Amino acid sequence: MDVGDKIKTKRTLGRQKIEIKKLEKKSNKQVTFSKRRSGIFKKAGELSILCGSDVAAIVFSPNGKLFCFGHPSVDDVIHRYLSGTSTTTSDATTYPESGTNGAATGEFNFMTYVEGVKELEAEKKRVAEARLASASTRKEGEFRGSGGDGAWWDESVEGMELEELEHYLEALQELRRKSSNKVQDLMVRKGGSPPPPLETFRVPSSARLGFGFENGHF
Repeated sequence: MDVGDKIKTKRTLGRQKIEIKKLEKKSNKQVTFSKRRSGIFKKAGELSILCGSDVAAIVFSPNGKLFCFGHPSVDDVIHRYLSGTSTTTSDATTYPESGTNGAATGEFNFMTYVEGVKELEAEKKRVAEARLASASTRKEGEFRGSGGDGAWWDESVEGMELEELEHYLEALQELRRKSSNKVQDLMVRKGGSPPPPLETFRVPSSARLGFGFENGHF
């Protein structure tokens, strides 16, 4: 068989066009969103460098998390759009002010929505922290009352969602900070040597969740 025959008989799929349709699997959505978002931001950055243009890209994840890219900044680009003026050249072109143009008004409403989302997320975080604090207090009370050998920080993290794990870690960090301050205060009162550096303080093994830990340290 000569080279020509080999070329003719070689069959490969090659690059296939991906069908554009909504993904159903959550993990696939997250991976695809992360890759495509990075691609969009990369292209926006290249556009700003190659053409010297001001660019802004705003993307919401399937979970409602906001991601932005802007050059020189997202705020600068949005401000220029809302004001309806161009300041990049001496003969700047003037456009209708915000409120007289439908697109500009829509952009303003969008920014109001963004601010509302931020406030909502902050409120959700406060509620979650309050619930975590309440649960921690309740668990500690149950521990003291029952004489058990466990504590809220030894609670299994299996089954916790990512947001719960993040708040759980924040509570552990706060407990660690308070414990460190208390130890330092007691050592000073007793006139002893200062406590070891904060970085050497360890947390229970059940709390090593992988959020920035190295060898069991924060």
